[in-house]
Amino acid sequence: MKILDTLLASLFLCISSLPLITLILALQRDAMVPANPVLGPDQVNEIQQLLIDHDPRQLLASDYQEVRLTETEVNALLTYIKNSNPALDSLNINVDLVQDGATFNFSLPVSAFGMMRYFNLVLHFVHVDDGLSLDQVDAGALSLPALLLAPMGQALASRLSQEDNYQLVSTFINSLHFLSINEERVVILLDWQEDNLELLGDQARQVFVSAREAERLIYYHDKLVDTINGLPAGITTVGLNDLLRPLFVFASANTEGGANPIAENRAIFIVLSSYMTDQDLSQLIGADVELGEPGTVSVRIENREDLARHVVTSAAIAASAGATMAEVLSVYKEVHDSRFRTGFSFTDIAANQAGTLLGALASRSEVDAGLFQQQMRTLINEQEFMPVLGTYDGMSEAEFIEQYGSRESAAYRQRLIEITDNITAQPFYQAF
Repeated sequence: MKILDTLLASLFLCISSLPLITLILALQRDAMVPANPVLGPDQVNEIQQLLIDHDPRQLLASDYQEVRLTETEVNALLTYIKNSNPALDSLNINVDLVQDGATFNFSLPVSAFGMMRYFNLVLHFVHVDDGLSLDQVDAGALSLPALLLAPMGQALASRLSQEDNYQLVSTFINSLHFLSINEERVVILLDWQEDNLELLGDQARQVFVSAREAERLIYYHDKLVDTINGLPAGITTVGLNDLLRPLFVFASANTEGGANPIAENRAIFIVLSSYMTDQDLSQLIGADVELGEPGTVSVRIENREDLARHVVTSAAIAASAGATMAEVLSVYKEVHDSRFRTGFSFTDIAANQAGTLLGALASRSEVDAGLFQQQMRTLINEQEFMPVLGTYDGMSEAEFIEQYGSRESAAYRQRLIEITDNITAQPFYQAF
């Protein structure tokens, strides 16, 4: 009997010590994954342009859109998302594409027993049907088949399902259909059906911004209301510059008073984007907030509302690069709602690129953000930051394919380079 008691005690000790043993085996002296690099402005612009280029309203053929990404592009996108969320600052992450699968690698610094160690995690996924299925998990020196982790994964998913961020990201991931994966690239089909867009937007709007951010949004909403309602009677159309300039005068004064210029600039673009796309700002800051009602005016560039919307919503996306992934998706959703199914247009892309560049400069650093405010408060007209684009040049998908072949063709890429060069040659950007 004493032997049985000893065996039971030993078994209990082993079981109770299993989490500690697992932790010790999982921790390692060195990080398996190197620190994610700092993305340069060109890389950030390329990623943001990738998002804008695959706006579901650009082409008409179907509710689905095919995206081809190389391993380098996937890792740049992961780095962009990581850098967009301060909570992920200490996490290193990359992905390796393999035949019919992908391996995600993570390294996280952990202070254990008075020493700095790294929790190195490798998730092995295999391509099954149109999705990715977890096949194996390596945690440090441990290697576990996914079958053993299934109950733990289900419990974790159940716990996370109560979180708004998880719901948002989960909805977005469920809109991705993986067509093929090999060592060179992954081909993904984006499901842009209306139900998915509405669900994504509903989830996004449940993620409220911080209390400090909410104060800024309310402040600039009130200033926008004052600006619009203070227009002379009978004014129904204004240039975008007529709203940008007065708002950035306030931003500059706030910055001089100690406010964060990046946060001020970002709030302006989000407020303008909400107004110009007929979105309810209270959905971002809480439904119980009572906001003033601005009058209705048509905001235009070159007498076109669509160009102004493209510039402002794209600027809001870019200026949100330092925000959480949920906030980025929230603003990006408004871009979808602000565009019409009128075909592919290089003027739209030019407006997108101008807006993206504005948003990037407005949030790149506190120094640039302050300089951006100074430039905006003396803005004479929109041509200072965007070349004259002229009439709408929309083309059907068939016309686009006939003229350019695909988005990967040399002719298409050259056209994009020409557009970028024309934008950056404008006077506004010379100060940067």
